[in-house]
Amino acid sequence: MIPWLEIRRKIMHTWPIIIPIVYRYVPKETALMIMLPICAFYVFCDIFRHFHEGFRRLFDRVITTNFLREHEKYGFMGSTYFIFGALLAIILFPKPVTIASLYILIICDAAAAIVGTMWGRTRIFAKSLEGSIAFFVSGMIVVVLAMQDKPLWGKSAMQDHLLWGVLAVVGATLAELFPTGFDDNLTVPLVAGTIMMIGFWI
Repeated sequence: MIPWLEIRRKIMHTWPIIIPIVYRYVPKETALMIMLPICAFYVFCDIFRHFHEGFRRLFDRVITTNFLREHEKYGFMGSTYFIFGALLAIILFPKPVTIASLYILIICDAAAAIVGTMWGRTRIFAKSLEGSIAFFVSGMIVVVLAMQDKPLWGKSAMQDHLLWGVLAVVGATLAELFPTGFDDNLTVPLVAGTIMMIGFWI
């Protein structure tokens, strides 16, 4: 059975790939000026839908029935966590680390969700082994692309940090797999970014 809900969710969640693409070409200050109101808008809508009946009905008709998982109906959406996580990454990390960690989240999370939903058989916590393998493999592809002469997030940004890029993918895979109590749209970029930061410092 084709998981149309998960496919629709990941289509909705892949539009933020424009964030690391744009961030490559604009300074940190400009990125923050763009991301702060976007984050505020997401948080406002996510909270307001729980308190205003008319807005909730509109939100449910357009968003909830088409994109949200069951637990997202009563809390924050995954996309809100993503926007907040992206904002924190921009604030905390250098540009190459932020961009790489966001690519890892967007690409790998989509791969893990679709593979895990369609072909996942071996359950690990609430996830599947197959989905985690898809997350790791796609993450390694992202890291290998970072080693090229002109990677997506800036020339030679990660060429001397292959080991730490691999460790970042391992850490992100574990953050996505294990139940931490936090949404993985928030934990994955922060874990990956922190590990890559250690590599930059060393």
